[in-house]
Amino acid sequence: MKPQQVESQLVRVLTDAIGSLNDPRVPLIVTVEAVSLTPDFVQARVYVSSMGDMDALLEALQNARGHLQRQVAQVVKLRRTPLLEFFAADDRKW
Repeated sequence: MKPQQVESQLVRVLTDAIGSLNDPRVPLIVTVEAVSLTPDFVQARVYVSSMGDMDALLEALQNARGHLQRQVAQVVKLRRTPLLEFFAADDRKW
């Protein structure tokens, strides 16, 4: 698979998975702006935005990382599931 295809699948899967989290620190509307994969697909930087407290959201997503990686592994068929790292969308280096 091409990296762009995997990145678009990760955006779709993570948007659904984050929306289903039952953590009070996660607001109702969280947007996955982009996903950036390393060339070897080992690491994925996930850029999210929200209207609420961004620090609390990033902490909640880091705590739920294992659950989110399992959701990704079930849908996206790769040899290895990328390690997810969450960042605020305004921190993205274009």
